[in-house]
Formats: sequence, C-alpha cells, structure tokens
Amino acid sequence: MIQIKNLGLELAQNEIFTDFNLDVQTGEKVGIVGGEGAGKSSLLDIIAGRLIQTSGEIEISGEVVTVTGNISADFSELRMAEMSAIDKLKRTLRGLDDAKIILLLDEPTKNLDAAGIDWLINFLASRPSLTTVIVSSDRYFLHSTCKKIIRLGSVTAAPINLECTPLPAGTAALEVNNLLKVRSGETLFKHVSFTIRQGQKVALVGRNELGRSKLLKTLFNAWENPNSTGDAERGTIKFAEGLSVAYMPRVFSSATAKSELDNLQKSGASFLLLDAPTSCLDLPTIEELERALKNFAGTIIFSEDDRAFIDAIATRVIDLAPSGTVDIIDRKSTRLN
Repeated sequence: MIQIKNLGLELAQNEIFTDFNLDVQTGEKVGIVGGEGAGKSSLLDIIAGRLIQTSGEIEISGEVVTVTGNISADFSELRMAEMSAIDKLKRTLRGLDDAKIILLLDEPTKNLDAAGIDWLINFLASRPSLTTVIVSSDRYFLHSTCKKIIRLGSVTAAPINLECTPLPAGTAALEVNNLLKVRSGETLFKHVSFTIRQGQKVALVGRNELGRSKLLKTLFNAWENPNSTGDAERGTIKFAEGLSVAYMPRVFSSATAKSELDNLQKSGASFLLLDAPTSCLDLPTIEELERALKNFAGTIIFSEDDRAFIDAIATRVIDLAPSGTVDIIDRKSTRLN
C-alpha cells in the first residue's frame, strides 16, 4: 500500500534524508525511529501529502489518516479538555475502515500510561488488515507492535557522563516514613514508607502519575530543607549526611530536556531524582541516558512509564497506587510484566 523509492528531502538547504526506500504491504505495522531532526515526522508528512519530497517517488494506495500523541480534535458531545489521553485516542481511532486506511501514528504513546499503551498494542494486534506506520521512541511499544523497525539518520547521541562519589556500600541513603500529601482536598499519596540504600536504582510506577511527580519533588524539597517534611502534611524524610542530590523535573520540550540533562551532568550528585526523564528525548538520547544510568555509581529514584527503560535500569520497583498503598518489589533478575 506504500512504495517509496530513492526518497530525498531537503529543507532550508539542509539535507534531511536521501535515497530512502520503504515498502509497506497491506496490514503491515512498520516502526520508524531516529534522532531529533532525522526526518521522522517529515516522512509521515510526505506520506500524508502535507509535504513534497525533493527527490524520489512515492505511491500510496488508500486513504491516509494521521494521529499524533497530542490529539486536539474537537468532539461535540464532550470537550477534549475533559477527556483523558486514552479516551481521546479511542475516539479518534473509532470507525476506521481497515481495508481502505493507512494509519500514521506520530508518537502515539506520548501521553499514555502503561494501561493506555497496552490498549493501543491490543487494538493494533486485533486489526491485522490495518496498515500502520508508527514514529515512536517507545521501544516496548514498537517491539510489541511492529515486525519491521527502520532507523532514520544517526544511530548515536552525544555522550552523557554522570560521575559522582558514592556512599559506602549498604548505607541507607534515604529513609522515608509514613508520608502523607494532600492538595486541594485530594490525597496524592499516603502511608509511603521505604528505605533506599546506596546503589539501588528504583523505579516509581503506577497510575498515580501526579502522586509520583509530587513525591519526587517532596523528597527534593526535604533535602534542600533538612529536618522538614518537604511540604508533605505528615511523615519523616531523612537523607544520609553529606549526600548530594540532583532533581530533574518533568519537562515538555526537547530543548528543556537537553538543558536539564546538562545540569544533571554538571551536578556531580550521588543521588538522582528523575521525573519522566525520557518524555521529551529522541531514541538515541534515551539509549545513551540508559547506558549512563546503568553505569552510574550512585543511587537513583525515577518515575517512568517506558517499560524498556525501566527494565534496563531498575533494580527495584515501587508501585505508588492511588489508594496510597506502596508495593515494593526487589527485582534482582526479575522483569516487569
């Protein structure tokens, strides 16, 4: 349904890609990955007819439908602002004629939690006749969905170096007891208790995304203001004496993400608090950050939904449930389901 031969694209006298070839048959699910500026979204625009290539040929058989991770379509029966990301996606994908449609998905998992990603995986698996081209940095999603994954541009990123002086092995780097946080009458987390020891790399997971973000910020506030609860209503937070802590907040643009990564490298901190560190990074940078964190000699707590990233790094998982219960799993050689 898609045949691309020797495709080339030049924008503002910059060569984006050249001699690109792709053949997508009916029902195939094809993934496209690459670094920032590699031309992934531009390729989708060419397939959809929104952008004209500089050279090469493209043949399309079918109606092209594009869906992005930031869905902004307007549904009269319910305002988009009141819908969750997965509900927006379900509405957008409703009623497709699989035999006639070529579906282009541009970072479709960007605003989805693990349950939403699983729904999309199952949706695509249940539509064997739906031809789909997917641009994504989510390796778990791509490998669960696509038999063919193609890289555009460079496969490497700038090196990330995270050096620190770690605490002695076995030291309790952080002790948290019975934390409670309430905002505008809503309980964000409660009964949160754990001890993190030097060298552990702990993933915060679960549907309570706001609670996870607020917990990381609360921990950092407590480090900046010793003997405080870090703005929690109740509980205690105790970092090891002399510990250096760096906090990387959730960001919403690639430029901000790069700036935060630069700050992280300059910090020299031995304890890292990372909120959704992969959210605005391209795949080569995610892979480089993954390598750096795996080799990091210090301690890490990170909130993340990228299961491939979690599986590669985490030695322990804490599931922060909306009910407030905290399920702690010592992973060792186990893997997330």
